[in-house]
Amino acid sequence: MEIRKLSSQVPSQQGVTTSSTTPAQTSANTGFTGFLKGVLTPDSANKVNEEDLFSAIVQERVKNAKGAEGLSKFQETLTKAKDSMRKPNGHVPIEDATKAALVQAREGGLLTKEEADKIYSEAFAAAQLDDNKEVLYDGRGGANDPTIAVAAMEQALLLAGGMIDKFTSGSLTATIRSVEEVSNSKMGTLPGQHSESGGSGGFLYKPVSDNTGKLVVLMPSKLAGMIAGVKIYDPAGNLLESGRYTGNGNGGRDHFRFKRTGADYPDGLFVQATLTTGDKVLYRIGETSQRTENIDPVTDKDSSGAEDSDTSGPGGTTTRGSNSSPDDAPDAL
Repeated sequence: MEIRKLSSQVPSQQGVTTSSTTPAQTSANTGFTGFLKGVLTPDSANKVNEEDLFSAIVQERVKNAKGAEGLSKFQETLTKAKDSMRKPNGHVPIEDATKAALVQAREGGLLTKEEADKIYSEAFAAAQLDDNKEVLYDGRGGANDPTIAVAAMEQALLLAGGMIDKFTSGSLTATIRSVEEVSNSKMGTLPGQHSESGGSGGFLYKPVSDNTGKLVVLMPSKLAGMIAGVKIYDPAGNLLESGRYTGNGNGGRDHFRFKRTGADYPDGLFVQATLTTGDKVLYRIGETSQRTENIDPVTDKDSSGAEDSDTSGPGGTTTRGSNSSPDDAPDAL
């Protein structure tokens, strides 16, 4: 949500409330603010959002820990992560790209696991601009969108700088988080909103993705990290297309995207996941224009009958008229 009036209290962590006014500009804080101004690009109203602020703080923390050379290496990695995650509409999920860069920096030896988690944890806490301290929101959306968190740039920098000062001095400790934790869904965690995960982490076939407008398939969370690839076949068993892996999210499920909407593919198609073990898991989609979720795998391409008109699949459900609900939120992987 857009911040229209910020509290005079500095945001707190771990139940600690600091009843101070807007933090004073110490020499360290001034350096922090100057760095962030150099990497942040506010919008036309001179506002910044939580995700962009988070990414900037991560870079500052890397520089603080590893110096200019370390920062340069990290920023190269971050640029590559952004490019690889860029959506067809040009949008980049900044939070996820920054986390991916931290993981790569850790795996490449620039950061230790402890350093990567500490940087992530402090940046996550210091980038909070609203009352929801467990999610980082961006600035995308319409009027009164609850998944927007922005503030005037100067105010955001002062608040973030105050938190970092406390972490540096030891007067406050950020709750340690793992950089590999799944980013919270931007659209599925609010009261009254539909969540794709449904608490099950099961299979989901969504004909129209909110991000690309094309078919997306989410594989069950129990198969996360075990899938070598996902392909779709027509009812006769002919290969139609191989899916493109775009990350893990929404209940820990691997996402695979396709080039057309679900309705563009023939009814009765099969979604086949090949596991890293060589085993195959097969799902039948009766009506390709409809959202289908939590279905059980079938034994083979003949077991359910290509002409079967059952749109639910064995043991599953097809939810009609729900294609507009988000599959992975605007900024998920």
